[in-house]
Amino acid sequence: MSAETSIGNVRPLISAELSKVLLLAKSCPEAAQWTPSEFELGIGDVRGWVIGDTQILFGFLAVRVIVLAREMELLNLAVGPNWRRRGFGSVLLNTALADCRANGYQSIFLEVRESNERAIAFYKKHNFSVSGRRPNYYRNPDESALTMALHLSN
Repeated sequence: MSAETSIGNVRPLISAELSKVLLLAKSCPEAAQWTPSEFELGIGDVRGWVIGDTQILFGFLAVRVIVLAREMELLNLAVGPNWRRRGFGSVLLNTALADCRANGYQSIFLEVRESNERAIAFYKKHNFSVSGRRPNYYRNPDESALTMALHLSN
C-alpha cells in the first residue's frame, strides 16, 4: 500500500532500510529503541511502513498482527524531529489502520508512556481511547504505560 504526500511516500518497511530506521529512532528518545533482530521483518507477525524519499526517512511505524484475535498492536511509531508537525505520523497511522481494516481486524491497541502527552493527544485525535494503565511498564526511566485502543467497524 502506498500513500503519496507532498515530499515523500509510504512504503512497506524492508530489511534493507533497517539501518535508516534505527538511526531515525535514535533521534527520537521517546520511541522504543530496538535492535535489528527485534524488528524480525518478514518473520512471523511483525510488519511496518516507512515514509520518506529515496535518500531520507521521515518516519516509521511497526505493528504486530494477532491473527486469531483479529487485532493489531502498534509497537513503534516515530517521526524524526525535523519532520514533525507535517502530517507524516498521521499518514503512517492511517496506513496501518487501512491495513487493519483490509485484513478484517477488529481493533488496534498500543501502550504509551504516561508522561508522553503529545503522543496521547495524537492518538486521541485519531479516535483511540484510554483502556487501561500498566504500572512500571517502561524502564530507563521507570514509568507506567497507558493502554489505548481503537475498535474498528468493518
